[in-house]
Amino acid sequence: MPPVPAKAELFAQQFVPEYLKQSPSYLDGSLPGDIGFDPWGLAVLANPQVSTMTAAQALDAKSRTAEQRNEQMLALSEEEQAEAVLWMRNSELKHGRLAMLAVAGWPIAEMLNGNFLRSEGMTNGRAPSLFNGHLTDHLPFLLVVFGGLAALELKTKDTVTDGDYAFDPLGFASGIGSMRTLQTAEIKHGRAAMMGITGFAVQEFLYGTPVVQQTPFFFLPFGGFTG
Repeated sequence: MPPVPAKAELFAQQFVPEYLKQSPSYLDGSLPGDIGFDPWGLAVLANPQVSTMTAAQALDAKSRTAEQRNEQMLALSEEEQAEAVLWMRNSELKHGRLAMLAVAGWPIAEMLNGNFLRSEGMTNGRAPSLFNGHLTDHLPFLLVVFGGLAALELKTKDTVTDGDYAFDPLGFASGIGSMRTLQTAEIKHGRAAMMGITGFAVQEFLYGTPVVQQTPFFFLPFGGFTG
């Protein structure tokens, strides 16, 4: 068996060195929020054609290091590269939108239901989650919400591109600025929300208290209303 690389070497292998200084060729800034940042060479993992476990395992076996992933990406045609990047963008948009909903719903749940969440056998005031427990107490609600989202995904997967559902009841696109500006703002807020909701979960897991109690100044003027 070949020797196992040291941890420092394994860590170093997860970056494409030149991408820490310059943008990859497949990120040309044409998409909203594209700042040419992919030092891990992850774009190639967005392979819409991988539909079987065997194919996924084969891809994974050749993608252990960033250099391997980069080699695979650069071996694709420009059209295939664009398809992979767009797949990643759509995935990021979906996760960002869910995170924005979650990062709002998490503290609201703690502020409106603080007394209930502090009752015996509950979560000490924290929002139910995988880390905090009691998430499955709300399984019917979760099934309705995520079942609806799954149904929407299946219904629109062949018609919706770039996250555009033609849903703008308040006319933001025509009343505030260009669509490009709004799309860039959305992806930035989505990225911030993904980091924020991860922070909520980790903070509450480590400290055992609700985030609205740990940092009430972030939730003013509502921060004092935790019950």
